[in-house]
Amino acid sequence: MISQRVNYFTNYFKIALSNIKSNIAGNIFAFAIMAFSFFIMLFFLLCYVNIYNYMNLFQNRNTMIVFLRNNSKKNNVMHFIREISGVKSAVYYSNESSMKFLENRIKHIKSVLKDINPNYLPSFIKINFKKSATSKIFLSNIYLRLKALKSVNSVYYNKMLENKIVQFIFFTKVIGLIIFIFLFILSIFISYSAIKLIILRKQGEIEILRLIGATNGYIRAPMFIESGVGAALSFLVSFLLLFLIFKVFMFYGFDGFLEYFHIKIIFLDLWQILSVFIIALISGFLGTYLSSKKLF
Repeated sequence: MISQRVNYFTNYFKIALSNIKSNIAGNIFAFAIMAFSFFIMLFFLLCYVNIYNYMNLFQNRNTMIVFLRNNSKKNNVMHFIREISGVKSAVYYSNESSMKFLENRIKHIKSVLKDINPNYLPSFIKINFKKSATSKIFLSNIYLRLKALKSVNSVYYNKMLENKIVQFIFFTKVIGLIIFIFLFILSIFISYSAIKLIILRKQGEIEILRLIGATNGYIRAPMFIESGVGAALSFLVSFLLLFLIFKVFMFYGFDGFLEYFHIKIIFLDLWQILSVFIIALISGFLGTYLSSKKLF
């Protein structure tokens, strides 16, 4: 019984490969469009994962940057900061220290800093708060008190953007869902069109198979295998292309530049890749089902 099913599957697979070879140009075109849609899907997912990861880290970071005016005294500001409860550490960066800070953060493209005069860079104090000091009211109060000091030019802290960050994360989720749905429908349509062409081209053969007693399942099975093979190959091509682009991006040190902004680039994990692969297979099978539904 098992050997008979294996023989059936082998036969279905041979028929599917024969169908692919019989219209190689049309199938390559269909697979290329599917690969493009899967690539866009994977690329957007990669961007979304990195943006979402960065926004979460940014939202949870209790850091405040105090930019000082030119030729101002740091001692008064540092004394004021040290008296604030909840401060974990406060580090002063002079103009020269700011230049060294930049050089350490962007080692791969250090040449862009060679013509910059350190005096043009601002001096600042970086304040790290304790985990307990997460109250928005508390940080807003510190922000206003620091900004009122004569030696302070401006103050920046991430909690100022908290509402915008939440809105941005929600916006990216909505846009991501819309794009995923669109690409999923596009993949179904491509699979639908490719299988529909096979049915129209081989309608005479299908009628002959019916006359000799072939079941609908026997006729439809190679079509599902063909759509599955096409979806799997298209996904593989799109994944390899994305992985190659990611490696080129890392090879030329762009990740080192982004580290200056505390942005760590990560690749998709196994579950995310498998999720898109399953979506690719579902789109192929669903397109085949819809295209052959009227005939069978």
